[in-house]
This record gives sequence, C-alpha cells and structure tokens, in this order.
Amino acid sequence: MADQNPAEPEPKSGSDASSRIEEVSELLAKTLEAADKPVPEFEYTPRSILHLHGLLIVSKAKDEAARLVARDFRQKASEYRSQGTVLINRDSS
Repeated sequence: MADQNPAEPEPKSGSDASSRIEEVSELLAKTLEAADKPVPEFEYTPRSILHLHGLLIVSKAKDEAARLVARDFRQKASEYRSQGTVLINRDSS
C-alpha cells in the first residue's frame, strides 16, 4: 500500500490531467488578467496541478456561495421595498 495523504486524491488518467491543466490555466489567466498581471511561468507537475485544481474547486464553490447570498439579499431587499410601499400606501389612505 502506497504512503499517500488521504486528503489528496490519486492522480487521474492523462485526459483528466490535461483537462485539469486547461482548467487551471484558464483560472490563472482570468484571475491574473483582472489584476493586470501576466501568468507566471511554472512547471506543470502533477503536484502543482493537484494543488491549483484544489484551489480552483474552492474558488468556484466560494463564487457560487457569494452569488447565492447576493441573490438572497436582492430578493429580501425587493420584498422589504414592497412591504414599505404597502405600508406607505396604507398610511396615506
């Protein structure tokens, strides 16, 4: 039995590795482009891709969570505005 960290999944097949490299490259380009910085040169090792892909997954999850919270806030703000309009109209009568 190999001595592996259980938190790190085993490396996948070649096609999966290339799709991970592509995902990581896209994330780095998008993220660093927003900061007006070039993507630094680095060696695409299984370990570096594993760690960067893990960051990609966490980043996507946090982005989705932020979108859900923002949507909820917009919905609640709309409901509060509607309730305020109803109260104002009722007080005016």
